[in-house]
Amino acid sequence: MNSETPLMNQTKLPPEPGFLLGKFGLLAVLGLLVLAAWYRQVVIVVLLGLVLAAAGLSRLWSRLSLAAVRCERTLSETRAFPEEEIELKLRVLNRKLLPLPWVEVEDEIPAGFVAAGSLEPALRPGYGKLCRASSLLWYSGVGWKQTLKCHKRGYYRLGPVTVSSGDIFGLYPRSRETTQTEHIIVYPRIFPLHHLDIPPLDLSGDNRAERRILEDPTRVVGIRDYTPHDSLRHIHWKATARHLSLQVKVFEPTTTLKAAIFLGVDTYNHFSPEDETDFELGISTAASIANFVADKASPVGLFVNTKLADSGQPARLPASSGGGQLVSVLELLAKTTTAPSEPFEDFIKLEMRRLTWGTTLVFIVSRLAAPLSGLLDGLRESGYKLLVFQTGRSHDEANSERGLYTVTDPAGLAEAGF
Repeated sequence: MNSETPLMNQTKLPPEPGFLLGKFGLLAVLGLLVLAAWYRQVVIVVLLGLVLAAAGLSRLWSRLSLAAVRCERTLSETRAFPEEEIELKLRVLNRKLLPLPWVEVEDEIPAGFVAAGSLEPALRPGYGKLCRASSLLWYSGVGWKQTLKCHKRGYYRLGPVTVSSGDIFGLYPRSRETTQTEHIIVYPRIFPLHHLDIPPLDLSGDNRAERRILEDPTRVVGIRDYTPHDSLRHIHWKATARHLSLQVKVFEPTTTLKAAIFLGVDTYNHFSPEDETDFELGISTAASIANFVADKASPVGLFVNTKLADSGQPARLPASSGGGQLVSVLELLAKTTTAPSEPFEDFIKLEMRRLTWGTTLVFIVSRLAAPLSGLLDGLRESGYKLLVFQTGRSHDEANSERGLYTVTDPAGLAEAGF
């Protein structure tokens, strides 16, 4: 992705250069120059004149230094998985005759993207300033490269970029800041599910079933002799003529898998690094199950009672089997924060009104409190097919009959099965 971000009219006020080089100081120097000229002190007049000339030239140079200066930021990718790398390029162009004796670029980036000690401190927690400096002749440019290592799932902002320059003496520095920012999305980790078998609730569809639940009339697997219970619509007339007896079609039994994944943010603790590990395991569980369902070309949806990093709204993605559905799921999980939008029980009740019948419900939680457990039991008694994954350190004993499974680490997730 190539992003050219021109400098906007957001000039920062230059730092006070001190009394001598400030407005009042220069007025005082001018007064002394007049007084020295009155008393015909030639040496003092020359010295004060040089001071005023240097100050005036420096002020003019500084005022023009950032005119026709542009900054470009280029990212090789804006989406990545953990441990992948993204190349960041910064380039400053000077499109005027006036050279720049010095120019400095500061780009605010997440501190975890580069090695420790490579960034200057920034005001935003968890961020640092990537600083680069050089000089520029007329109509020229200079660029830098920086490799960003994506270690952790998340939604990260890059920028703003601040470009600073000024006069040759550095007496009157000036800065301008770009208003445009960019974002990098780091997807959650996905683990292979070797033994997972999510039982569907729809009895007809695209996936072959091991049990003969409902036959798909579009998939003929053979023929057999006619019986009085067979429909005349299923008679195979060509086979009947060949065998000289009534033959009927034998159809393949199929089912449709449609999964809605619910992640309960408020069922996790958020006090320690271990709690963060548990939460990330829950995120990866949701991503891995979504990937498993999408690989079967089956519809999958995602519902999380979170405040998304970009909008502050909960994650609501109805089940679909479109080509970009898995990407949408992963992006929502990347933007998921630890802040809950509402209690998980209320969130489930609201979303259940919008789900279509035949959807298999997959719940991912840490603590299975009594109110939530009662709600899930009620859904199960109403005929819904439920699977509940408890991720993290504190969990109940697995119970396959109730569809309750525990995941304590990525290896356990990879071996989850039914």
